[in-house]
Amino acid sequence: MGTKLLRSVITGAAGFIGSHLVEEQLNRGVTVTGIDCFDPWYSPEAKRANLSKVLNHPNFDLIEADLNELNLVELLDPDCVVFHLAARAGVQDSWGEGFESAINNNLLATQKLMEASLKNKVNRFLYASSSSVYGNGDTAEQQRIESPISPYGVTKLAVDQLGRIYGAQGLQTVGMRYFTVYGPRQRPDMVMNRLFQAALPGDFCFSLRGDGTQKREFTYVSDVVDATLALSQCFVPAGSTFDIGGGNTRSVLGVISDIERLVGSRCRITEVGSAPGDPKSTEAMLGPISEATGWKPKVSLEDGLSAQYLWHEHQLSLLR
Repeated sequence: MGTKLLRSVITGAAGFIGSHLVEEQLNRGVTVTGIDCFDPWYSPEAKRANLSKVLNHPNFDLIEADLNELNLVELLDPDCVVFHLAARAGVQDSWGEGFESAINNNLLATQKLMEASLKNKVNRFLYASSSSVYGNGDTAEQQRIESPISPYGVTKLAVDQLGRIYGAQGLQTVGMRYFTVYGPRQRPDMVMNRLFQAALPGDFCFSLRGDGTQKREFTYVSDVVDATLALSQCFVPAGSTFDIGGGNTRSVLGVISDIERLVGSRCRITEVGSAPGDPKSTEAMLGPISEATGWKPKVSLEDGLSAQYLWHEHQLSLLR
């Protein structure tokens, strides 16, 4: 295991996963520098609310800036660990003109940050990758097949390749391939968020893509944070990538039933055609990260959905 982490730099600090990682690191006594550009792709106000508990914390400093425009060399030093979570997420938004934003935010910004981290000899560089790099590829002989089927997946696989390249140059890179993360503060475009909105009072309807039999490995956000921090303390070969998942899969129709049972009302659903880039199934291979760190997911889908439901109810109570 590595030495105790004293300082971290977290990009995408005001986002869904980033804000949870900021809180957990502050709870562990780490000094945190957060970076976020508050991209208007979704509500900057919602992202600021994500950080409401920590904005005045004495060990937290927030920098509002675009990574492509920031002088990163001034921010990094050999004692810090970089957690690069900033990205333009979303498979469906990466088609057409959205690909330019995906390139700028996912690929160009990552290369610039890796370059500055290599120059300043930062301690470690962990970055968020995605299950989207696999597309519909199955596991063969315990090796993942990387075959993205969306422009977003292409950018994430390119980021993994950058991680290998910079790892070969001496930067201690570790890629984290997150599988369908859910929980409080989830982005508004993500399936759990939209399903809860469709089940709770209001007019929002969930657009069901395809027949709903597609399966996902849903992963609760606290498990993602724990896995991320476990990897930050475990030395593995530079350029390594690890799947991070919840431990089991569930169909979209199955999750709809779970949420309806939990909320006590039917989800308002509109059926639409299958979406391009939408894989039939995602399933994490957790053996490698378990062997390297001892980490295993702890939060069941039932408990995770209950926690997210309570968060949604609290958000509604603030509007009453």
